[in-house]
Amino acid sequence: MTSGKARAGELLRRCVPAWLKACVPVRLRAWARLKLLGEPWPDLAIRHPLFRAADYKALRKAATPFDQFRKPYKPPIERGHQASYFVSRWFAEAGVKSAFHAGYSNGRYLFYLLRKGIDCGGTDLELTDAPENEVPASVFEDRVLRRLLRVDFFELGVDHLRSTWAELPIDVLFTEATFETLVPWRRQGFTVLKYRTAQPEVRQGLLYERLPARLGALRECFRNMVFIEPEPTAGGAGEVFERCARRLPDFEYSIWRFRPPFDQLFRLSPWEPTVQAVYAYTQDSARLAPLRAYCDRL
Repeated sequence: MTSGKARAGELLRRCVPAWLKACVPVRLRAWARLKLLGEPWPDLAIRHPLFRAADYKALRKAATPFDQFRKPYKPPIERGHQASYFVSRWFAEAGVKSAFHAGYSNGRYLFYLLRKGIDCGGTDLELTDAPENEVPASVFEDRVLRRLLRVDFFELGVDHLRSTWAELPIDVLFTEATFETLVPWRRQGFTVLKYRTAQPEVRQGLLYERLPARLGALRECFRNMVFIEPEPTAGGAGEVFERCARRLPDFEYSIWRFRPPFDQLFRLSPWEPTVQAVYAYTQDSARLAPLRAYCDRL
Protein backbone atom coordinates (compact mmCIF):
# COMPACT_ATOMS: atom_id res chain seq x y z
CA MET A 1 0.00 0.00 0.00
CA THR A 2 1.38 3.45 -0.93
CA SER A 3 2.15 6.01 1.76
CA GLY A 4 -0.70 8.21 0.47
CA LYS A 5 -3.22 5.43 0.78
CA ALA A 6 -1.83 4.51 4.18
CA ARG A 7 -2.36 8.09 5.41
CA ALA A 8 -5.85 8.16 3.93
CA GLY A 9 -6.67 4.86 5.60
CA GLU A 10 -5.42 6.08 8.97
CA LEU A 11 -7.46 9.29 8.62
CA LEU A 12 -10.57 7.30 7.71
CA ARG A 13 -10.16 5.00 10.72
CA ARG A 14 -9.86 8.01 13.03
CA CYS A 15 -12.90 9.79 11.59
CA VAL A 16 -15.34 6.88 11.63
CA PRO A 17 -16.76 6.37 15.14
CA ALA A 18 -16.33 2.98 16.78
CA TRP A 19 -20.08 2.37 17.06
CA LEU A 20 -20.46 2.80 13.29
CA LYS A 21 -17.58 0.43 12.57
CA ALA A 22 -19.21 -2.16 14.81
CA CYS A 23 -22.40 -1.99 12.72
CA VAL A 24 -20.60 -2.75 9.45
CA PRO A 25 -20.05 -6.46 8.67
CA VAL A 26 -16.42 -7.60 8.46
CA ARG A 27 -16.79 -8.66 4.82
CA LEU A 28 -18.16 -5.24 3.85
CA ARG A 29 -15.28 -3.51 5.63
CA ALA A 30 -12.83 -5.76 3.79
CA TRP A 31 -14.52 -4.91 0.47
CA ALA A 32 -14.31 -1.18 1.24
CA ARG A 33 -10.62 -1.41 2.06
CA LEU A 34 -9.98 -3.30 -1.16
CA LYS A 35 -11.87 -0.85 -3.38
CA LEU A 36 -11.00 2.43 -1.68
CA LEU A 37 -7.55 1.94 -0.22
CA GLY A 38 -6.05 -1.22 -1.60
CA GLU A 39 -6.17 -4.30 0.63
CA PRO A 40 -3.65 -3.80 3.46
CA TRP A 41 -3.86 -7.45 4.58
CA PRO A 42 -3.70 -9.52 1.40
CA ASP A 43 -4.10 -13.25 1.77
CA LEU A 44 -1.25 -15.50 0.60
CA ALA A 45 -3.56 -18.51 0.32
CA ILE A 46 -3.24 -20.57 -2.86
CA ARG A 47 -5.51 -22.60 -5.11
CA HIS A 48 -4.65 -26.31 -5.02
CA PRO A 49 -6.60 -29.61 -4.98
CA LEU A 50 -5.28 -30.21 -1.46
CA PHE A 51 -7.45 -27.37 -0.20
CA ARG A 52 -10.53 -28.39 -2.17
CA ALA A 53 -10.65 -31.81 -0.52
CA ALA A 54 -13.51 -32.62 1.83
CA ASP A 55 -11.02 -33.28 4.63
CA TYR A 56 -9.65 -29.74 4.49
CA LYS A 57 -13.08 -28.16 4.19
CA ALA A 58 -14.32 -30.01 7.27
CA LEU A 59 -11.29 -29.06 9.35
CA ARG A 60 -11.39 -25.47 8.11
CA LYS A 61 -15.01 -25.15 9.18
CA ALA A 62 -14.21 -26.56 12.62
CA ALA A 63 -11.34 -24.08 12.96
CA THR A 64 -13.47 -20.94 12.55
CA PRO A 65 -13.05 -19.95 16.25
CA PHE A 66 -9.49 -18.95 15.39
CA ASP A 67 -10.78 -16.38 12.89
CA GLN A 68 -12.71 -14.56 15.60
CA PHE A 69 -9.56 -13.75 17.53
CA ARG A 70 -8.12 -11.53 14.83
CA LYS A 71 -8.38 -7.78 15.32
CA PRO A 72 -11.96 -6.81 14.46
CA TYR A 73 -10.97 -4.64 11.51
CA LYS A 74 -9.04 -7.48 9.85
CA PRO A 75 -10.82 -10.05 7.66
CA PRO A 76 -10.23 -13.79 8.18
CA ILE A 77 -7.01 -14.92 6.48
CA GLU A 78 -7.01 -18.32 4.80
CA ARG A 79 -3.25 -18.68 4.48
CA GLY A 80 -2.64 -19.70 8.10
CA HIS A 81 -5.24 -22.44 7.91
CA GLN A 82 -3.76 -23.81 4.69
CA ALA A 83 -0.26 -23.85 6.18
CA SER A 84 -1.49 -25.55 9.36
CA TYR A 85 -3.32 -28.18 7.36
CA PHE A 86 -0.32 -28.79 5.11
CA VAL A 87 2.02 -29.43 8.04
CA SER A 88 -0.46 -31.57 9.99
CA ARG A 89 -1.18 -33.68 6.90
CA TRP A 90 2.54 -34.08 6.21
CA PHE A 91 3.20 -35.22 9.78
CA ALA A 92 0.25 -37.63 9.77
CA GLU A 93 1.40 -39.23 6.51
CA ALA A 94 4.92 -39.52 7.94
CA GLY A 95 3.66 -41.44 10.96
CA VAL A 96 4.39 -38.71 13.50
CA LYS A 97 2.73 -39.51 16.83
CA SER A 98 3.75 -36.46 18.86
CA ALA A 99 4.77 -32.91 17.93
CA PHE A 100 5.85 -29.74 19.73
CA HIS A 101 5.19 -26.38 18.09
CA ALA A 102 7.52 -23.54 19.04
CA GLY A 103 5.43 -20.72 17.69
CA TYR A 104 4.09 -17.25 18.32
CA SER A 105 0.48 -18.01 17.42
CA ASN A 106 -2.85 -18.82 19.04
CA GLY A 107 -2.84 -22.61 19.00
CA ARG A 108 -4.14 -23.06 15.46
CA TYR A 109 -1.35 -25.50 14.55
CA LEU A 110 -2.14 -27.59 17.62
CA PHE A 111 -5.80 -27.71 16.60
CA TYR A 112 -5.02 -29.16 13.17
CA LEU A 113 -2.46 -31.61 14.58
CA LEU A 114 -4.93 -32.92 17.13
CA ARG A 115 -7.56 -33.42 14.45
CA LYS A 116 -5.00 -35.55 12.59
CA GLY A 117 -4.53 -37.74 15.65
CA ILE A 118 -1.16 -36.30 16.68
CA ASP A 119 -0.48 -35.68 20.37
CA CYS A 120 0.92 -32.19 20.69
CA GLY A 121 1.89 -29.19 22.75
CA GLY A 122 3.92 -26.07 22.28
CA THR A 123 5.40 -22.88 23.61
CA ASP A 124 4.27 -19.32 23.10
CA LEU A 125 5.00 -15.81 24.27
CA GLU A 126 3.32 -14.30 27.30
CA LEU A 127 0.11 -12.47 26.39
CA THR A 128 1.71 -9.23 27.58
CA ASP A 129 4.26 -9.65 24.77
CA ALA A 130 1.80 -10.90 22.14
CA PRO A 131 -1.86 -10.26 23.15
CA GLU A 132 -3.07 -11.39 19.72
CA ASN A 133 -1.95 -14.93 20.60
CA GLU A 134 -4.80 -15.56 23.01
CA VAL A 135 -6.16 -19.09 22.57
CA PRO A 136 -9.91 -19.32 21.80
CA ALA A 137 -11.85 -20.56 24.83
CA SER A 138 -13.14 -24.14 24.91
CA VAL A 139 -11.17 -25.19 21.81
CA PHE A 140 -8.74 -27.42 23.72
CA GLU A 141 -8.98 -29.84 26.61
CA ASP A 142 -7.16 -28.94 29.82
CA ARG A 143 -4.53 -31.57 29.02
CA VAL A 144 -3.59 -29.73 25.83
CA LEU A 145 -3.72 -26.29 27.43
CA ARG A 146 -1.26 -27.44 30.09
CA ARG A 147 1.13 -28.28 27.27
CA LEU A 148 0.79 -24.86 25.63
CA LEU A 149 3.52 -23.27 27.71
CA ARG A 150 3.71 -19.49 28.05
CA VAL A 151 7.50 -19.61 27.86
CA ASP A 152 9.68 -17.98 25.24
CA PHE A 153 11.41 -20.77 23.32
CA PHE A 154 14.80 -19.30 24.22
CA GLU A 155 13.96 -19.99 27.87
CA LEU A 156 12.51 -23.47 27.33
CA GLY A 157 14.26 -26.15 29.38
CA VAL A 158 14.18 -29.91 29.73
CA ASP A 159 12.27 -29.59 33.01
CA HIS A 160 9.43 -27.76 31.23
CA LEU A 161 8.98 -30.73 28.93
CA ARG A 162 9.37 -33.41 31.58
CA SER A 163 6.68 -31.78 33.71
CA THR A 164 4.09 -31.81 30.91
CA TRP A 165 4.91 -34.90 28.83
CA ALA A 166 4.66 -38.44 30.14
CA GLU A 167 7.14 -39.75 27.60
CA LEU A 168 10.18 -38.22 25.96
CA PRO A 169 11.54 -37.85 23.32
CA ILE A 170 8.82 -36.17 21.27
CA ASP A 171 8.76 -37.15 17.59
CA VAL A 172 9.07 -33.65 16.08
CA LEU A 173 9.91 -30.13 17.22
CA PHE A 174 8.79 -27.65 14.56
CA THR A 175 8.27 -24.00 13.75
CA GLU A 176 6.68 -22.05 10.92
CA ALA A 177 7.55 -18.35 10.66
CA THR A 178 8.65 -18.23 14.31
CA PHE A 179 12.34 -17.35 14.21
CA GLU A 180 11.67 -15.03 11.24
CA THR A 181 10.66 -12.53 13.92
CA LEU A 182 14.38 -12.13 14.62
CA VAL A 183 15.85 -12.51 11.12
CA PRO A 184 16.37 -9.23 9.18
CA TRP A 185 14.90 -10.69 5.99
CA ARG A 186 13.01 -7.53 4.98
CA ARG A 187 13.95 -3.92 4.47
CA GLN A 188 12.46 -2.84 7.78
CA GLY A 189 10.29 -4.07 10.62
CA PHE A 190 10.02 -7.05 12.95
CA THR A 191 6.80 -8.90 13.73
CA VAL A 192 6.92 -9.30 17.53
CA LEU A 193 7.08 -6.17 19.68
CA LYS A 194 9.62 -7.47 22.22
CA TYR A 195 12.07 -8.23 19.41
CA ARG A 196 11.24 -5.12 17.39
CA THR A 197 12.24 -2.94 20.33
CA ALA A 198 15.38 -4.95 21.14
CA GLN A 199 18.81 -3.73 20.14
CA PRO A 200 20.25 -5.33 16.97
CA GLU A 201 23.03 -6.99 18.95
CA VAL A 202 20.43 -8.62 21.22
CA ARG A 203 18.56 -10.10 18.26
CA GLN A 204 21.81 -11.27 16.71
CA GLY A 205 22.86 -12.92 19.96
CA LEU A 206 19.57 -14.78 20.19
CA LEU A 207 19.89 -16.10 16.65
CA TYR A 208 23.56 -16.91 16.37
CA GLU A 209 24.27 -18.01 19.94
CA ARG A 210 21.17 -18.71 22.01
CA LEU A 211 19.21 -20.63 19.36
CA PRO A 212 21.98 -23.15 18.52
CA ALA A 213 22.73 -23.57 22.22
CA ARG A 214 19.06 -24.10 23.07
CA LEU A 215 18.63 -26.76 20.39
CA GLY A 216 21.76 -28.49 21.60
CA ALA A 217 20.45 -28.51 25.17
CA LEU A 218 17.10 -29.97 24.06
CA ARG A 219 18.44 -32.53 21.58
CA GLU A 220 17.59 -35.48 23.86
CA CYS A 221 13.95 -34.34 24.04
CA PHE A 222 13.19 -34.55 20.30
CA ARG A 223 13.81 -37.22 17.66
CA ASN A 224 13.53 -34.75 14.78
CA MET A 225 13.44 -30.98 14.32
CA VAL A 226 11.86 -29.12 11.40
CA PHE A 227 11.96 -25.35 10.98
CA ILE A 228 10.02 -23.59 8.20
CA GLU A 229 11.78 -20.25 8.21
CA PRO A 230 13.28 -17.63 5.82
CA GLU A 231 15.28 -19.08 2.93
CA PRO A 232 19.08 -19.37 3.38
CA THR A 233 19.93 -16.11 1.59
CA ALA A 234 17.45 -14.03 3.60
CA GLY A 235 19.02 -12.04 6.41
CA GLY A 236 21.68 -14.63 7.19
CA ALA A 237 19.19 -17.41 7.92
CA GLY A 238 21.38 -20.01 6.23
CA GLU A 239 24.29 -19.31 8.57
CA VAL A 240 22.00 -19.43 11.61
CA PHE A 241 20.73 -22.92 10.82
CA GLU A 242 24.19 -24.11 9.82
CA ARG A 243 25.33 -23.18 13.33
CA CYS A 244 22.38 -25.12 14.72
CA ALA A 245 23.49 -28.17 12.73
CA ARG A 246 26.90 -28.07 14.41
CA ARG A 247 25.17 -28.39 17.79
CA LEU A 248 23.22 -31.43 16.56
CA PRO A 249 25.89 -33.85 15.28
CA ASP A 250 23.63 -36.90 15.70
CA PHE A 251 20.98 -35.42 13.38
CA GLU A 252 21.08 -35.42 9.57
CA TYR A 253 20.83 -31.84 8.33
CA SER A 254 19.01 -30.99 5.09
CA ILE A 255 17.39 -27.96 3.47
CA TRP A 256 14.29 -28.12 1.27
CA ARG A 257 12.76 -25.53 -1.07
CA PHE A 258 9.03 -25.47 -1.84
CA ARG A 259 7.93 -25.91 -5.45
CA PRO A 260 5.15 -23.77 -6.94
CA PRO A 261 2.51 -23.00 -5.87
CA PHE A 262 3.55 -23.86 -2.32
CA ASP A 263 6.44 -21.41 -2.52
CA GLN A 264 3.76 -18.70 -2.53
CA LEU A 265 1.89 -20.22 0.41
CA PHE A 266 5.10 -20.39 2.44
CA ARG A 267 6.07 -16.82 1.73
CA LEU A 268 6.59 -14.25 4.44
CA SER A 269 5.09 -11.13 2.87
CA PRO A 270 3.25 -10.13 -0.31
CA TRP A 271 5.52 -7.08 -0.53
CA GLU A 272 8.82 -8.95 -0.28
CA PRO A 273 10.25 -11.69 -2.55
CA THR A 274 11.50 -13.76 0.41
CA VAL A 275 10.11 -17.28 0.63
CA GLN A 276 10.53 -19.89 3.33
CA ALA A 277 12.61 -23.05 3.30
CA VAL A 278 12.44 -26.21 5.40
CA TYR A 279 15.47 -26.75 7.63
CA ALA A 280 15.35 -30.36 8.81
CA TYR A 281 17.41 -32.14 11.45
CA THR A 282 16.36 -35.76 11.43
CA GLN A 283 17.18 -39.06 13.07
CA ASP A 284 14.50 -40.75 11.01
CA SER A 285 14.64 -39.60 7.38
CA ALA A 286 11.28 -41.29 6.67
CA ARG A 287 9.63 -38.31 8.38
CA LEU A 288 10.55 -36.24 5.31
CA ALA A 289 9.19 -38.68 2.70
CA PRO A 290 5.79 -36.94 2.21
CA LEU A 291 7.60 -33.63 1.73
CA ARG A 292 9.16 -34.79 -1.54
CA ALA A 293 5.84 -34.31 -3.34
CA TYR A 294 6.03 -30.57 -2.68
CA CYS A 295 9.72 -29.73 -2.15
CA ASP A 296 13.17 -30.21 -3.63
CA ARG A 297 16.24 -30.79 -1.53
CA LEU A 298 18.89 -28.11 -1.93
